[in-house]
This record gives sequence, structure tokens and C-alpha cells, in this order.
Amino acid sequence: MDVQVGVGPLGLTVSALSGALSGIVGAAISHPADLILTLASNSSSESEKGFDWKPIVKELLEKDGGIINFYVGLPARATFFFFVIGLQFFFYDYVKNLFGVGTDDLNLVLDVFYAVRKGLTDLY
Repeated sequence: MDVQVGVGPLGLTVSALSGALSGIVGAAISHPADLILTLASNSSSESEKGFDWKPIVKELLEKDGGIINFYVGLPARATFFFFVIGLQFFFYDYVKNLFGVGTDDLNLVLDVFYAVRKGLTDLY
């Protein structure tokens, strides 16, 4: 049985799950930087030139738990990304199928945008 990602119930499930799993991976990768940025924005020691993130990193590493402190709050963020990005993948493929848009249609539109950008066609 051939399964096309984003086509039919099984394909839409595959698409949604791939988006959901990529959401979890994205959350895990971006969480430490977002945590530091959030802590820095809440800090009262911001200067006009920006913030100094080094003391925040040092403080997190010195606390009990060490590097694990960079992942405080990750389960909530991962759950949010799981649902949001999974739904985005699902709805993209669902609407694409609903309107009958295929890969060839998308390539055609992208080819037109490329031609306009490069000045290969005159639309004026």
C-alpha cells in the first residue's frame, strides 16, 4: 500500500505527526536560548546597548542541576509546539488537497515568482 504524505487520512496523519515531532525537536533546540532571552528581559540590569547573557548562563550552570537548568519549562513548550506545528502541517496539506493544488502547481507558481524576481518577464 503506497502512502503519500498529506494525501488521504493516513497521509494526513503522517504529515501531522511529522510536524508534531519536528515541533518537539525545534522546542528542544531553541528552548535554552529562549530561556536566557526571557531571563535577560526580566533582569533589571539591562543596559542601553543590550543585555549581558554571560552572568545568566553562569548562574544557571552554578545552580543545582547544572546544564539541566537550561531545560526548565521544556515540557510545556514542547507540548505547545507539538500541537501547533502538527496542526499547521495537517491544515496545510488538508487545504492543499481541498483546493486540488499539487506539486506541479506549486512549482509553476514558484517558477513565475523566480522569473519576476530575475526580471525575465514583464508584468507591468
